Amino acid sequence: MEQMEEFPQDPDVKGENDAVAMKKEFRLFSSICIIVGSIVGSGIFISPKGVLYYSGSVGTALIVWAACGIIALLGGLCYAELGSSIPKSGAEYTYMNEAFGPFVAYLQLWVSVIIVSPATIAIVSQTFAVYVIVPFYPDCVPPSWVVILVSEACIICVYTYNCVTVRGAAWVQNICTVFKVLGLGIIILVGVVRLCQGETQYLNFDGPGTNVFRLSLAFFNGLYSYMGWSILNAVTEEMNNPKRDFPIAASFSMITITIIYVMANISYFTVMSPMEVLQSPAVAVTFGDQVLGNFAWLMPVTVALSTFGTTNGSVLGVSRLVFVAARDGMLPDLLSMVNIRYNTPMPAIISGMILSVIYGLYPDVGVLINYTGFSYWLFVGIVVTGLLWLRYKQPNRERPFKVPIGIAIFFALFCYFLVFLSIFIATMEAVIGTVIILTGIPVYFYGVVWKSKPRWLKNILDTGLRCGQKMMLVVRQEKKTY
Repeated sequence: MEQMEEFPQDPDVKGENDAVAMKKEFRLFSSICIIVGSIVGSGIFISPKGVLYYSGSVGTALIVWAACGIIALLGGLCYAELGSSIPKSGAEYTYMNEAFGPFVAYLQLWVSVIIVSPATIAIVSQTFAVYVIVPFYPDCVPPSWVVILVSEACIICVYTYNCVTVRGAAWVQNICTVFKVLGLGIIILVGVVRLCQGETQYLNFDGPGTNVFRLSLAFFNGLYSYMGWSILNAVTEEMNNPKRDFPIAASFSMITITIIYVMANISYFTVMSPMEVLQSPAVAVTFGDQVLGNFAWLMPVTVALSTFGTTNGSVLGVSRLVFVAARDGMLPDLLSMVNIRYNTPMPAIISGMILSVIYGLYPDVGVLINYTGFSYWLFVGIVVTGLLWLRYKQPNRERPFKVPIGIAIFFALFCYFLVFLSIFIATMEAVIGTVIILTGIPVYFYGVVWKSKPRWLKNILDTGLRCGQKMMLVVRQEKKTY
């Protein structure tokens, strides 16, 4: 391969001795905001009814919400050990690569980068678009082309400022997190007032009841709203003090989210009956219409800000995953490079934007997420199994934070139970999801294993690499950040 071109640094942007490298921009508060802002998305505002439906009563549903929060906290603590002891960005990909090698890690990378992350960003941005434009269509459903247009603008906007500023992206995450927590605070405050007024008629265990199978489905729905505790592990190298901040951020965030989720659900049921919750297309908006009067507009605004913040957090996470994997030789070299002016992984960000924009053109892109949903818990279970394996394989590795081994074993077994359950409740989705995972195998052998590519193909790839470098002004990172 030819010598890669190096671009001179811009003296107006950085000093002569400053290396081209991603900076450590995330302190403890930003770390907490990344986790809270990424997990607390549109779900708690729009549709917490899956847990209620399968729980069979309000009381059981509240217990499920609390139990899901505890389980998510255990997962966050497992990831805190991994993040503080393996100071590399990349989350699940990095940990599986460390424990089990590149092949298993690549399959997770393939599903996440090609489908799950960009499709999720497209879905969340479409939700953002709906709540932004609904006020302009008060008596009718907004046209689908308008929703797509606004959602695409949201995607391009978020990816663009992530290309030029890490600190700005962190501030956006902080601001959106503060506003979504304030919005949930309003809901909780109203609920506390209603509780003091004796509005507890729906807070009971009355209902059709449940069984073990339906209760499992309730947990499945509840845990979906807690997914995202690994987002901080995706930006480990940009954390100011990961050894100290990981356990603090993980535990504080998950406990805070659990309290918020349980209290928000209690508040909903001080105003709305179980049937109203099940029939509402957006529970928080219906709640606001009933109790906030002239300030009911606060709820759609809060949902819009919440989804925008979730989009921002997802972009941060997937771009770092792509960057780290490319740096390890799993993806094209160009994706491992950093812009010389802004110190951001611009090629990795732009690649994600292209996929998200494509997925955003289709209103039913959520079908893809259904097909890959079971693989999430499969890979999380493998990651935590990897934690146990590394305890045995590398007993002398520095571990600033160690989760009790019983917690890690329990959480890994719980993940595998969810995988087993999903095979029965969504057999076709599990089969198609497995096929999607397996499609990564030939790509792995072509891109990673096959080193002796013919000269003509190498020349084409080298030419494309140099063109990409010139267009985006990017070079390889000059120093390690871990």
